[in-house]
Amino acid sequence: MVHLSPTFSSESLILDLMRVRKSLTLEQVVVLLPELSWNQVFTTVDKLSRRGAIILLRRGFQYEVEEVSSRESALSSVG
Repeated sequence: MVHLSPTFSSESLILDLMRVRKSLTLEQVVVLLPELSWNQVFTTVDKLSRRGAIILLRRGFQYEVEEVSSRESALSSVG
């Protein structure tokens, strides 16, 4: 049996969720992925954002996570 590292599986869970939902607040990600702790979500979102795999935006007092391709397609349709 192959065991995935915790980082890889948390990354996969978050990326899969973002492919379906496109945009969520950080709190929504935590609620929708109860198998991950708040710290795991925060750390993984930080890593994915720094790598450019997702976009992390501050909206007032909340943080929003977006799928990169949804942002790119919105920007490309503007120009």
